Amino acid sequence: LFRPPELHAVPSPEPCEGAPLTLRCQTEMHPQKSASRLLFSFLKNGHTLQDRDPRPELHLPEAREGDSGLYWCQATPEGSRVQKQSPRLEVRVLAPVSQPLLSLSPGPTGLAVGDVVQLFCVALNGSPPILYSFYLDGKMLGSPRAPRGRTASFSFTVMSARDAGSYSCQTQNNVSKETSEPKTLSLDGPPPTQDPPQPQPESSTRCLAT
Repeated sequence: LFRPPELHAVPSPEPCEGAPLTLRCQTEMHPQKSASRLLFSFLKNGHTLQDRDPRPELHLPEAREGDSGLYWCQATPEGSRVQKQSPRLEVRVLAPVSQPLLSLSPGPTGLAVGDVVQLFCVALNGSPPILYSFYLDGKMLGSPRAPRGRTASFSFTVMSARDAGSYSCQTQNNVSKETSEPKTLSLDGPPPTQDPPQPQPESSTRCLAT
C-alpha cells in the first residue's frame, strides 16, 4: 500500500531553545492506491502527541529543553488496520548557557601572601557540555574544564601582589558563551603594579530564537 514513513525534523533535530520546530512524517501511497487518505500519529517517548490526523506534520512554535526526546510517527490508511511506523528520531533542544556567577573564598579583600583562594563559577542553565574558564585581568588561568555538574572551581595560593586584580569566569556550550561580572581581589599592603589592561572575554550566541 505504502512504504514505511520517515520522520524528519525541520530545520534540524538540534534546534535552539525558543526556535520553531516542525516534525514531518513522509511516505507515499502506491500509485494504485493514491486515492486513499493517510492518517498520521506522532509519539514522543511512547506518549501520543497527535493521533490519526490527516496532517503529516507536528509543529512546535517554541521548542524547549523539555521537548527533547525520542520521536517517531505512524501512518495508517483511513478505514484500514494497516499501520507502519518510522524509525525513531532523537530531538535535542539546545539551551543557551546562562551568565555565570563568580564567587571567591575567602572574600576578595584583606588577603595576604600565602593565603589559598578558591574561585567558584556556577552556570544555572544551559545544555551540557559546558566549558568553564577563569581569567585574571583578561588572561586565562589554566585550561578550560567541563565538570559534570554546573559548578567549576579554580584554586591558587597568593604568591605576590601580582595575584591581585580583576577575576572573572566564562561559560560556553554549543549555543552561546557568557562571562560573569568581575570580582576584584585585593591584598593588604601597597597596591600592586598594574599591567596594561587586557580585553575582557566576550559573550556570544550561535543562534537566536525568532
